[in-house]
Amino acid sequence: MKGFFSQRLQRHQKQMSRYLRYVFNDHFAILITFLMGGLGLYYSNFLKTLPRPFPQGGIVLLLIWLALLSVGKLATLVKPADLIFLLAKEKQMADYLAQALRYSMWLPFGVSFLVVGATMPLVVVVTEQTFASFFFYLGTIWLLKVTDLWLQRLSLYQGQEQRNNQRVLWVIAAVSSLLASLYVAPWVGLLLAVLQAAWFNLQCRPTGLLLGWDRMIHMEETRLHRIYRFINLFTDVPQITAAAKRRKYLDGLLNRMPFGQEQTYRYLYARRFLRGEQYSGLFFRLTLIGVLVLFFVQEWWLSLGLGCMFLYLIGFQLLPMYNEFQYMILTHLYPIEEGQKQTAINWLLLRLLGGAAFIFGVVGLFRAAILWQGVLVLLGFLLFTGLFLVFYVPARLKKMQSQ
Repeated sequence: MKGFFSQRLQRHQKQMSRYLRYVFNDHFAILITFLMGGLGLYYSNFLKTLPRPFPQGGIVLLLIWLALLSVGKLATLVKPADLIFLLAKEKQMADYLAQALRYSMWLPFGVSFLVVGATMPLVVVVTEQTFASFFFYLGTIWLLKVTDLWLQRLSLYQGQEQRNNQRVLWVIAAVSSLLASLYVAPWVGLLLAVLQAAWFNLQCRPTGLLLGWDRMIHMEETRLHRIYRFINLFTDVPQITAAAKRRKYLDGLLNRMPFGQEQTYRYLYARRFLRGEQYSGLFFRLTLIGVLVLFFVQEWWLSLGLGCMFLYLIGFQLLPMYNEFQYMILTHLYPIEEGQKQTAINWLLLRLLGGAAFIFGVVGLFRAAILWQGVLVLLGFLLFTGLFLVFYVPARLKKMQSQ
């Protein structure tokens, strides 16, 4: 079964590598660079304003680290057909799940290393400890996460409804270990984490239990669906099917549009955006993230740069809508000029990007130290939107048509 899991893991990683090259493209890398730079500058300035020691900051660290422990689910890589074809191998599934658990540790361990390292300056301010305590905190987080994965593996077996209290005990152990690390001593928290890991190691052994195949398959499908939904923000994923919703409350917006042969694509694009989940969800999520980021930025030049990056990312992700009706036979039978498509997509992008630019500008006005800086940020967002529509969109659409 170990070799069987390795084969599945290779196929899974090969599939993910094909998608991730579209996720971590140049645009995403530039956005992350600006975002990390802006957040790092704000974080540095924020730490300078805090008194030393700052014990109240321990609550903030506790919440961050508890949220960190939720990162990383058990990746079993099981498939619906396993319910039939692997049922005879159930006794050997323990080795398979052991391999799955080891593989599932890599992501949370890596993320924990980065997050704990990023929070260490705040830890130094809160506790007046040295950066050498980083390894104690990291070890505590890792041990707590290993226990969490053990509990996730145990939940795959039948008859675990009576053992839900173990999850409650783990939460209590996690909170106690982290609080002891912050307010007593880092080594005390690490010691508590070692003790809870030893106790749960004895309690989480699924000896003599039967697998709940339906639950295990459902949990894996849910985990993969989250991954595919994230990838779907950057490229089309066959595993994610577009769903349309009625949204009767938006009929007023569509009814206000003029009807006519020259308005065909305008109506189709507007209806696709309002009734579909893919583009509307993407637009609102990126706009909300942009608002949250700009809210924590005070420097007007940094706010202008980050806002323009979010506007570019929103526009870039909405452009594939141009080909949404390429294979719709009625658009070829109906006597419509091809140029109407570009006019219609520009019409929609103008309203969406203009609205996002205005919202970003309002946030910039609210956070600006001087009024003229906020006005400059707002005008900069509107100017960028205009330049994006006039220069970038036509060139990008021409490239899409030639592909």
